[in-house]
Amino acid sequence: MWKTMQQTTLAAALFFGLSSLPVVVGLAVASDDHVCKAQQNVATMTRSEAVTFGQSLGYSVTKVETEHGCFELSGTDRNGASIELTINPYGGKILPETGAH
Repeated sequence: MWKTMQQTTLAAALFFGLSSLPVVVGLAVASDDHVCKAQQNVATMTRSEAVTFGQSLGYSVTKVETEHGCFELSGTDRNGASIELTINPYGGKILPETGAH
């Protein structure tokens, strides 16, 4: 009887522990970075257009990376302060939590 109780407890612990794993992993990934996905009937911005867009906002762009489908621009503003912009290339929207750093 004791062995059966231990097996049941172990099975329950594994079930509940593993069943919550996708939620925890999903939250970690979701909070890490933005994900930019293609959208129908929306123009796609090229890398050079993203740089031009950043420059049109008054930034000197020194680095462009692609992360999760988004463009991440690094550089400086007119006052020399460091900036980072995350741009969704599908529509050209600046994503939140970007700007001066």
